[in-house]
Amino acid sequence: MDKKIVKLKHSIPIPQEKGEDISTNELKFGRLKVKHLKLLPSDFAEKGGSLSPSEIIPLIAGLANISEESAGEIDLADIDEVAEALQIFLEESLGDGKK
Repeated sequence: MDKKIVKLKHSIPIPQEKGEDISTNELKFGRLKVKHLKLLPSDFAEKGGSLSPSEIIPLIAGLANISEESAGEIDLADIDEVAEALQIFLEESLGDGKK
């Protein structure tokens, strides 16, 4: 899977190097890379691919290429859809290499 886009009901701030924050109402999960695997908990497979709330923020941030601070601003009204999309994205991405 190359990319997954999730539309948010409530926008989140994205800090900029120079100037004011911008807001976005979508998250774009890019291709899963080896560097992202370190964001998965060590017992990810044993837990059937489930993530705790404290584990999901760094993973969202890493895959969407946003800061953990921005990922932490995702509204609770959006988190179920984001978590579901993230789960599907991970399952499909990790399954791509299997034969």
